Amino acid sequence: MSDRVNAARPGGQARRQWRQAGLLAGAAAVLLGLGAPLPAMAQASATRASVAGLERKDGFVPFYWDAAAGKVLLEVPAFNEDVLYYVSAATNPGSVEIGFDRGIIYTAVVHFERSGNQVVVNQINLDFRATAGTAETQAGVRDSFPTSVLAVLPVVSDAGGRVVVDGTPLFMRDAGYVARQLKRSGQGEFRFDATRSAFSPAVMKSFPENTEIETIATFASTAPGGAASEVMPAPDTFSLRIHHSFLKAPVGYVPREADPRIGVSSIGFQDFSKPIDESPFTRWVRRWRLEKKDPSAAMSEPVEPIVYYFDPAAPEPIRQAMKEGLLWWNKSFEAAGFINAIEARDAPADMDPMDIRYAYVLWIQRDGRGFSSSGAFIDPRTGEVLGSKTHMDTYRMRTIGNYYDIYSGGLAEDGTGLTVADPSLTSTDTFNAMPVGQRDMAFLRQAVLSAHELGHTLGFGHNWNAALNDRSSVMHYPVPRARVKDGKIDLSESYQTSIGSYDTFMVRYAYTPFAPEQEEAGLDGVIGEMRQQGVQFTLGSDPRYSWYTDSNGPIAELRDTAAVREVALASYGPDMLKPGEAYGSMRDMRLWMVYLQERYAIEWGQRYIGGLFQNIVLKGKENGLAPTEFIPGAQQREIFSLLMKTIEPGHLAIPETLLAQLAPDPGENREDMSKDPLFDQLRAARILASLTIEPLFDADRSARMVALSVRQSDALGFPEMVDGVLVATWGRAATGSAGDKALLRVTQNVALESMMKLGGAADAAPEARYFVLDKLGQLATDLRKRTDADPLTAAFYRETARQIDRYLEDPVGQAPKSVMPAWGDQPRSRFPSPPGPPL
Repeated sequence: MSDRVNAARPGGQARRQWRQAGLLAGAAAVLLGLGAPLPAMAQASATRASVAGLERKDGFVPFYWDAAAGKVLLEVPAFNEDVLYYVSAATNPGSVEIGFDRGIIYTAVVHFERSGNQVVVNQINLDFRATAGTAETQAGVRDSFPTSVLAVLPVVSDAGGRVVVDGTPLFMRDAGYVARQLKRSGQGEFRFDATRSAFSPAVMKSFPENTEIETIATFASTAPGGAASEVMPAPDTFSLRIHHSFLKAPVGYVPREADPRIGVSSIGFQDFSKPIDESPFTRWVRRWRLEKKDPSAAMSEPVEPIVYYFDPAAPEPIRQAMKEGLLWWNKSFEAAGFINAIEARDAPADMDPMDIRYAYVLWIQRDGRGFSSSGAFIDPRTGEVLGSKTHMDTYRMRTIGNYYDIYSGGLAEDGTGLTVADPSLTSTDTFNAMPVGQRDMAFLRQAVLSAHELGHTLGFGHNWNAALNDRSSVMHYPVPRARVKDGKIDLSESYQTSIGSYDTFMVRYAYTPFAPEQEEAGLDGVIGEMRQQGVQFTLGSDPRYSWYTDSNGPIAELRDTAAVREVALASYGPDMLKPGEAYGSMRDMRLWMVYLQERYAIEWGQRYIGGLFQNIVLKGKENGLAPTEFIPGAQQREIFSLLMKTIEPGHLAIPETLLAQLAPDPGENREDMSKDPLFDQLRAARILASLTIEPLFDADRSARMVALSVRQSDALGFPEMVDGVLVATWGRAATGSAGDKALLRVTQNVALESMMKLGGAADAAPEARYFVLDKLGQLATDLRKRTDADPLTAAFYRETARQIDRYLEDPVGQAPKSVMPAWGDQPRSRFPSPPGPPL
């Protein structure tokens, strides 16, 4: 708003002089692109010149690029009508820890509203609605909640009935709220720097149904966080390309009610037109508009199939693997009544991947491992999927190469040959020259990944219960199925080869056409059938929920991964290196992929300790399920016993034959388990021991264990768990080699600090804190009596007793913040624990 509007209004001659001054100032402002208002005749004359000579980019929202002024001028498509507006990151932040990735980061429905010589871009509040009732009722709901004005754009022309505005205020801001996301992820305070931000005119385009504007957005910080600082080339500057998309709002789509018992993705809002004895909270599924050509036929081709175009930059045969993974879904769509619902095509050379009319699968290069992402354009009013831009991370192929490398020494078949990580993998001949197990593993993993990511764009969420039903869903996070047979690692079933049974239920729920009067019963029937077959889907808080697992429960997973780890660690060595590769490169992620092979099995098992099965049950639709179920105590104890095996000194040990070969890596290795040039096997042991022990002493888990032991007679109680950890660590005799004694001290120290952390947690259950504090006091008394011929062990006992005494004087103040050692070189390490997903 100009200073003239805010000034005190003068009178008489002063008022005339004020008007003349304002007119001149306004004319100058318009000519300079500042947008001050003009009287109509003067504006018509002056603003016609503002777009003269500028090329009009026709499309849904026509625009002009004013190169001289560095501005984008928008032609308003319509006033007071819905326009879909999306903000996405066009380039990647570069680190998984930053908290967002390339793709859509903000979605809105906006109205362009005229206000004199300005146009307000007003975001409509879709969280509160009235989907039925009178116009007055709907208006009453709209007026009861705020909107959000995203920008006020000065009018620069309305010649010929076309209103052209300066769009710069809408685009030159933190439109994706990147600074807030950086702060939330612990990356420090950033601010949007308009002086170092600009438009990217080469990639700004307009199409019949969408318009795309892109900026280079710069954020500045004097103290960026670790993850951000590691990817920023300048120490105070974080720049991204930010993409703004305007989409034409569709009509005629009929939403479908979502159901919490199945993981079809949804949008949510409060509907105040519902009866007052019903909850206003409403969820509608996310799905494409898929209609039968012949609605009366049980099986029909769609009016328009869902077509995905694959980036020609993806090399063959990898691109073929991705297309096959996508087409797996067609079998599930047949169960919903559709023939050839999905098509996979190579993108023609002249296709622009930014055009929203095309679902495009991009092949994205990275310098490190990261997530693929499924950016779907969702109509936030209805849940309809309008398009997608899926980013397939090429580094996954290298990750699979690493997996194959760590297993190759123990494989039943020949493990030599070209690795998938080799960039020369660009032809079918090269691919087919690889060992068959490696080739199939790489091919299938890429197919599964594609089915997974494109499944998200079809409207499907994760199912991290899929391992319980033998790969019932590609929406799980899989690891290669490795099993030990006759002392060798078998990869013959490395990845699944089709869509799972749960996935078909999701397709049927989201896409099966039903007559309106039959829809509720039909959808209930789909879920009822799923429940009858025992196909699992739970909330994330349920212990059965796991990721990167492939056995039918944590007991089998702990056993399977331990067996594979034993063979893989024993065979880990230079045979997996290519000629000319440095021995030190064996200290990269491949080593901890072997050493921490049980990582996610351990995490899954811990969820059963102090856990309670939680079923998603609706009244009147129970399908024989109780809302909650106790986990049998015998099952908990068996899991706990297997967890304690992971911290035995013999299990933590790395063979000396391997340690002797782990020279420093002469290349860049961000994920070295040891921060010292001399590989520190004791630090590696502390990492694994911490993964097992520290979460068992989580404050929330301890409270659950105390509460459940009152209700469940056979539960693994908190005192029993604590005593079990103490027996496996401080109760174990310090015998054997010096190496065994050193590894035992590692586990003892991890147990000590884990207990201290819980004992000092003010929000823990009092009974759990007091029990731990009492046990620590008893341990100190016992340690004062212990002796050992090994001077390191003897000193360790004496100092630990003194440390406990000091701690007990002030448990809250003396409690350690974390038991897990920081990963990587201090102080640059961005990992408080070993790097995790996407592995």
